[in-house]
Amino acid sequence: MDVESFVPPPQLDLRRQLKVLIHGWNADRHHVSILPIRTAYLVQDAHNLLVADWSSAAVLHYPTARDLVLPVGNHLGSILARFMKRLGIEPSQVHVIGHSLGAHIAGNVGRYLGGKVRRVTALDPAGPLFALDSKDAVGPDTAQFVDVIHTDGMTLGENIVRGHADFFPNGGTPPQPGCETLDVLTLRTVSRTSGTHSCSHARSTGFFAESIPLPNSFVACACSRDEILRQADICLPDVRDTSSRECVAMGEALELRVMLRRSPAKRHTVKLVTELRTTIMVNGTTKTITVSM
Repeated sequence: MDVESFVPPPQLDLRRQLKVLIHGWNADRHHVSILPIRTAYLVQDAHNLLVADWSSAAVLHYPTARDLVLPVGNHLGSILARFMKRLGIEPSQVHVIGHSLGAHIAGNVGRYLGGKVRRVTALDPAGPLFALDSKDAVGPDTAQFVDVIHTDGMTLGENIVRGHADFFPNGGTPPQPGCETLDVLTLRTVSRTSGTHSCSHARSTGFFAESIPLPNSFVACACSRDEILRQADICLPDVRDTSSRECVAMGEALELRVMLRRSPAKRHTVKLVTELRTTIMVNGTTKTITVSM
């Protein structure tokens, strides 16, 4: 898209939120890992949607692609900044969503825009070659609100807390429900077949896509990292003692139900247990979050 010559069609409502979707490694804008999110937003028809394509760099050897998350993020950020200026779109309208390496790129897009965008959502941020102190990783400084969904920790993803709210479905590690065999089969080809990702790594995008039409699908409660690692029942929303803990819905509707009453630098971890759903694609101290309906 040429932002300098783009003329919005008359039916484009510029007052809507702008969703910016960024794919991961070995993928493109049509990749099966992000297609459910793209489709869900288009069917809902409540937002404007841009889908970025950095496939020319995403298909490179992983260490090279990993080193490009900052320059790619800055390049996409410059394009987005000009697009927003041309159409009069405010940072408060922008929500950037990325998967895998695209999650870190989404964070760098947010940083390029001064951390002023409304929200960054990181879906199973890539783990290999990233460390806790990686300056080009997604973090709470990248947007006014940053949420992260971990599903393949310690494999293709990571279990580092990166956002204001980090979710760990089924502990945040593989195998996710329904991925017990597929994880083995898909990981065998991930390094040599373009477009192939582990089932658990892609589960984060399936969860988020399902949350768009079904905002109450995944309820999670605040837990410490230790409780999450121990798979403690206290973390689950159907345990009586969780009445003293704040519970929120993971996914698209999270921002609409949460009011942050803390410094942006503070982190919050939550855990939930999910069941395999037909719409899902197959392929330390906690602080209070107040639920507002």
